Amino acid sequence: PATDVLSYTSPGAPWIYPVLGEVLFFLIHTVAGYGGLSWFCALTLLAIVAFLLRPPSHPECLATAVLAVVGLPLLGFRMNPRPDLFTHLFFALFLVLLWRFYRVQEPASKVRLRALWLLPLLMVLWVNVHLGFIAGIAVICGYLLLEAADLADRSRRTNALKRLIRVWPVLAATLLATLLNPFGVEIYQAALFQASQSVTDLQLHGPATVNYIAEWHSVPLSLASMSEALDWRNPNNSTLWWMAIAALAAAAIALRQRRVGPAILLGLALFAGFHTLRYEGLFAIVVMVVGSSIFADARSRRDTASGRPACAGSAPLGWRATVVVVAALALSSVHSLDLISSRTYILNCAGELFGAGESSLFPERAAGFILREHLPGNIFQPYDLGGFTAFRLGPAYKDFIDGRDLSPAVFEEYKQLSNASADSPEWETEAARYGINVVLLSLGRTPGQLANFCRGKLFRPVYLDQVSAVLLRDTQQNRAWLDRLQINCDAHQFQPPAQLSGVRLAQFLRDAGCVELNLGRTAEAQETLQRSESLAPEDPSVRLALAQIYQSKQEPVLAEQELKAAVSLRRDSETLWVRLATFYLQLGRLTEAQRALTTATQLATAPATDFALLGQIDLILHESDRALKDFDQAEAVAARAGAREDEFPGLFAEIAAGRAMVYFAARDWKQAIAYQQEATRNTPDSPQMWQSLADMYQAAGKPQLAAQARARVSALAPSP
Repeated sequence: PATDVLSYTSPGAPWIYPVLGEVLFFLIHTVAGYGGLSWFCALTLLAIVAFLLRPPSHPECLATAVLAVVGLPLLGFRMNPRPDLFTHLFFALFLVLLWRFYRVQEPASKVRLRALWLLPLLMVLWVNVHLGFIAGIAVICGYLLLEAADLADRSRRTNALKRLIRVWPVLAATLLATLLNPFGVEIYQAALFQASQSVTDLQLHGPATVNYIAEWHSVPLSLASMSEALDWRNPNNSTLWWMAIAALAAAAIALRQRRVGPAILLGLALFAGFHTLRYEGLFAIVVMVVGSSIFADARSRRDTASGRPACAGSAPLGWRATVVVVAALALSSVHSLDLISSRTYILNCAGELFGAGESSLFPERAAGFILREHLPGNIFQPYDLGGFTAFRLGPAYKDFIDGRDLSPAVFEEYKQLSNASADSPEWETEAARYGINVVLLSLGRTPGQLANFCRGKLFRPVYLDQVSAVLLRDTQQNRAWLDRLQINCDAHQFQPPAQLSGVRLAQFLRDAGCVELNLGRTAEAQETLQRSESLAPEDPSVRLALAQIYQSKQEPVLAEQELKAAVSLRRDSETLWVRLATFYLQLGRLTEAQRALTTATQLATAPATDFALLGQIDLILHESDRALKDFDQAEAVAARAGAREDEFPGLFAEIAAGRAMVYFAARDWKQAIAYQQEATRNTPDSPQMWQSLADMYQAAGKPQLAAQARARVSALAPSP
C-alpha cells in the first residue's frame, strides 16, 4: 500500500515502505508461531557468521572467528523479527563479495567478478524488504573509496583501474535494481528520510517526553562509559568498546602499510557505530571483514620478514595464536552460559529470557482477550506497542499510532493523552472524536498509566495480568461487557502458572510486584518482589522497586542498600545513577548527590535535565562557577538535541532561573532580573518563578515592579 492502512488516526496518509519482509514474518508466524520467528532470527544470525567465516585464507579466517566471538552480541542485538534483520544479512553479503573482489589478484578476479553478479539480484530483494537498502549503496561507495585510494597510489593504480573497468557494469546494474520496487524512485526519499531521523527532543527527560526511537541515540564518550569495556561478563556493555579497539588497531596497521582506503573505511564505520546505536551491528560486520584481513596480512608479513613460512590451513598455531583462540573459546563459553541461564537478560532488565517463543513483555494474552470478547470500537495503545497491535489485532482493529509516526499532529495528540488524567477533557474529546472504546496497556513499557486509568471513571478495567491491562469505556452500550468482565485493580491477584520455576517465576513475580507497587499496594508488592529477589538476586529492576518501597516506608538505610546494589549491577545505567542522586538529594546529602549525578551525565546521551539538576545542587553548595558551567552544559545539550523552548519550557525555565540565582547571589541585579524574566516567560503560570522575580526587583530597589510581580503571584495562587 502507498497510504496508511494500519491506523485509524491518519487514514490515507502517504506511506512508502517495502512490505516483503513483514509479509515473510507474518507467514512464519502463521506456520510456526513465535517460536518460528525466534528460530528464523537465530538461523539468520548463524547464516551471517557462516558467510563471514568462509575462509579465503587460514589466518584471515582465524582473525574473523576471533572478531566474530567478540562482536557477535552487537549482531545478536539486531536479530529481531523486524526488517532491519535483512539489512544486516544483505550488508554482510555485499561487503564480503566486494571486499574479496577488491583484494583478489589476477587471474582469480574473473572468478570473483562472476560472484559479484549476485549483487543486483540481492538488491532486488533488499529494496523490497527494508529501507536499509541504502546501506548497500553505502557499501558500494565504500568500495569506490577503496579504489580511489589505490588510484592515488602509483604502485596500486594499475590493478585498481582493471578492477574498476570490470566491475562498473555490476555496480550500475545494482543501482538500477533499486528501482525494481512498487514505489520506484520515491523509495529513495523514504530511505533518506528514515536515515536522517534524529531523536532531538525525545532524548530529554521530563513529563512531556516520549522516548520512542531509542536506537537513534549516540554512544556517550566519557570515562564512565569507556569503563564499560572492563565489564566483560556483560557483552551488551563491553562489546562495542572492544570492537572499537580492534577497529583502531586495524586502522593503525593499515596506515603503517600505506593502505589509506581500508583505514578510512574503518574510521567511517567506527564513527557510524558510535554516532547511532542502529549502526552498531553494521560496524561490527565491517570490523570482522576488513579488520580480519588487515590483521591476517600483518601476520603474514611478519612471518615472511622473520623467515617463517606463511601460515597454511594445516600449519599448527603459534603460542600467541593459541592463547588468543583459548581466550576466545573461554569468552564464548562464559557468554553462552550466561545466555542459557538468562543471567544476561536479567542483568539488562530485558523482557525476554533464553529460548524460542513469546516474550513475556508482549501483551499476547490481553490481545487474545480482546479478540475473544469481540470488544467494540477503536483501541488506544502506547506508541511502541503499535507494531504489535497492528500485527496481532489487525485488520479487525487498527492502531492509534505506531513506529511509522505518519502524522506529527497525531503524535502531539498522543503526547497530550499520555500526560493527561484518564478523566480529563482531553481524553473525553479524543475518545469521542476517534471512537476510542478500548485502552490496551503494556505495563512493562508504561507502568504508571495503569493507576491513572484504574482510578478514573471514563474507562474501567476488564482484564489485568502482570504485563498488560485492557480497559473499556464506561458507556451504556458497553454495559453488558462491563457487568460481566469488570475487575477491581485494588483486589486483583496475580497467580503464576504452575509450570513456572527459576528465572521465569522470578520474572513473573518481578512484573507482578511492580504492578502492585504502581497500584499503591505496597505491602503486597514488597512480599512479591522479595520472592523475586530470592530467585534472581541480580535483577536491578527488583532492587530499584524495593528501594522505592523502603523510601515510602521511611527506611532510608534499606533503601540506600537496594539502590547501591542496583547501581553495582548496572553501573552503565544513567537512570539508576539519577535515582541514587535523587535519593541523596532528598536526604540532604548533597555532595554524594553531586557525585552520583555527575556520573549520570557521563553515561547519558542527552543529559540536559541531569545538568540542570546538577546546577541546582551546585547552587545549594555555593559553587557558583560550577553551577554556571552546568547550566551552560544543560543548554548546549538541549540545543544539540534540537529541543525548543516552546516544547520544553520547564527545562529552559529551570536553566534561566538557576543562572538568575547565581547572579542574584553575586548582587548582579541586572543579570539576575534578565534571566528570571526569561524563566517567567517560559513558565508564566508558575507562582514560584514570579515570587523569585519579585524578590529580585525588591533587592534591586524597584518596589513598583516587585509589587506587580507579587500581584501576579496572588492571581496565580490556588483558591482556598
